Amino acid sequence: MSQVEESIKVGVPGSTAYNQWTQFEDFPQFMDGVERIEQRTGTLTHWKTRIAGVERELAVEITE
Repeated sequence: MSQVEESIKVGVPGSTAYNQWTQFEDFPQFMDGVERIEQRTGTLTHWKTRIAGVERELAVEITE
């Protein structure tokens, strides 16, 4: 299993940044290759992507 971690400092309160970046259904509007994201629970999403002609579907769980 792959795990990606990265930190970025932004000039807003943590709650503001978290609220913006958890609007998953909006991601296809600005992320190339993301066709659809469905919020299934508070921590589980289902993604459908198509990158370079390759379609993938995956479940993503927020752990922190």
